[in-house]
Amino acid sequence: MAGSCENAANVLKRFKKIPIYVVEEHNDALQFIYSAIGGKKLPLEGTTLLHLDAHPDMLIDRKLKGEDARSGRNVLPLLQIENWIVPAIAAGHIGHVVWLRPPWARQFRDGTRPIHVGDHPTTGELRVDSKEPYYLSDALYSPHLVNKRKFIFTSAELSDTVLTKEPKESNLQNYIENLNVKEPYVLDIDLDFFSTGNPFLALYENIKLYDRLLPIFDFKLPDKDDDETVDKVVESREQQLEELENLFQHLEQYDNLDKYEGEKSRLYKMVSELAIAILAEAKRLNEKPDWWAVFAGGCTRDQEGLPYHISSEEEIQRLVKQALVPLLKNLPPPVLITVARSTDDGYCPPHQVEYIQSTVLEVLKELYDTDDPALYYLTVNTF
Repeated sequence: MAGSCENAANVLKRFKKIPIYVVEEHNDALQFIYSAIGGKKLPLEGTTLLHLDAHPDMLIDRKLKGEDARSGRNVLPLLQIENWIVPAIAAGHIGHVVWLRPPWARQFRDGTRPIHVGDHPTTGELRVDSKEPYYLSDALYSPHLVNKRKFIFTSAELSDTVLTKEPKESNLQNYIENLNVKEPYVLDIDLDFFSTGNPFLALYENIKLYDRLLPIFDFKLPDKDDDETVDKVVESREQQLEELENLFQHLEQYDNLDKYEGEKSRLYKMVSELAIAILAEAKRLNEKPDWWAVFAGGCTRDQEGLPYHISSEEEIQRLVKQALVPLLKNLPPPVLITVARSTDDGYCPPHQVEYIQSTVLEVLKELYDTDDPALYYLTVNTF
């Protein structure tokens, strides 16, 4: 595929100036990548995504079919902020993802490895063959895949501390060589890379909801790495998540579990007790419980939970000036740039987002030949 990608790159059209698209929800960035592919500014296959974010966004909707992932722009309305990249990989459009993380985000071990993505042979749902905790905890692993594709995934910390180790010049050069970012590539920046909130910490915090979700959604990694052991753990996890989804779906519809017809299991009892506490707190706040928000919060309680670090302005400046700028100065220019605000959902602190956005956009204008950014987040989604 590398050869065909290189040949395609030779006949690609060029933007007159590098476009910058600023979106609110990160999955909205993908439509601009697809448009660039349609306009022959990016190859149909094998583009590199240089992804700066406090979150990998490399999950998969557990119900997403592989055929839907490969359906072109039709997949866009099916995606959310945490799962928009892998479907584009499954379609072949992205061949290498380089996730650059801030120091406080550790969802993947650092390094480079190949991963296969494809369809589960029985259900047709999109899965990967990676046994890393990130995928096992969401029951997204399968050793058997059809219509599979190999992609390269790289995870690395990006910070002023990493790039200023002595000797600075050779250290930076080695760092960039290890990332192996090849043209053509898309530069994708989530503003929560620079300062990271966790919206679920504030959800019914008076009853310590986030802590109470842990024993309900908790996931234990397999103690062995053999396929049989991992398969059993994934199967058990999938059953756990499906039962929890059914319970919270019932709560969303009825605000209680009185007429729940599923098994009255240990999970049922735990969720029932939690629901009583949530109902009491929601009544005190004079609001209807947001059961899906509670479920979503619970789904983040596997492993170490979501990263959380509210940066000072000094930290933000260091990350921009002493990490982002040296990196980009030593890379060829990208084909296009996408920037996600991620503030409506609470991941980039709302009181900092304008400052971070203006700082980042100012740097991008200094580094590249670009027009004013397209502020897509100020318009209404039309697809």
